[in-house]
Amino acid sequence: MISLMIGCASDNSGKVVRIDPRELRDSDANYGVEDLHIFTKSMIQSMLASKPFFKTKPFLSLRGIEIGKGVDEHIDTGLINNSIRTNLIKTTKVNFVDAKYAQTLDKKEVKNVDYILSGDIHAIKKNNTKNVDNFYMLSLKLTDSKSSKIVWTEDKEIRKVILK
Repeated sequence: MISLMIGCASDNSGKVVRIDPRELRDSDANYGVEDLHIFTKSMIQSMLASKPFFKTKPFLSLRGIEIGKGVDEHIDTGLINNSIRTNLIKTTKVNFVDAKYAQTLDKKEVKNVDYILSGDIHAIKKNNTKNVDNFYMLSLKLTDSKSSKIVWTEDKEIRKVILK
């Protein structure tokens, strides 16, 4: 009975190896941590390069990344949101207003929000006898909260192909 309990306690066998979470190590064609890092880095660089936007240190509200129709795998959009917000805050070029907290405040207090950051992620997957072809696209937009004018938008595409 003890050997049965020990055998059930761990179904992982082999040596544990720690790796740099930022190292690009695709193990298959599906969305993974590598893609999160590529998307985040690309979007942050593009946004920071947007000169008209960064004349002042604006207040942003992150309204979230949505999953587009047709995405048939789990993509953690909360992780994308957190990564983009964290990396933007680390630049010290933006202020963030917590959208969840702001919903409980009086509208007069939320007037500090200059821009709303939102977007979506889409996927197109083809799997046949010859190959696996997965395409992902993250689209973000920054909207002026007072005029509703879109002041910045960017798409980042990732395509992974496995030849069988």
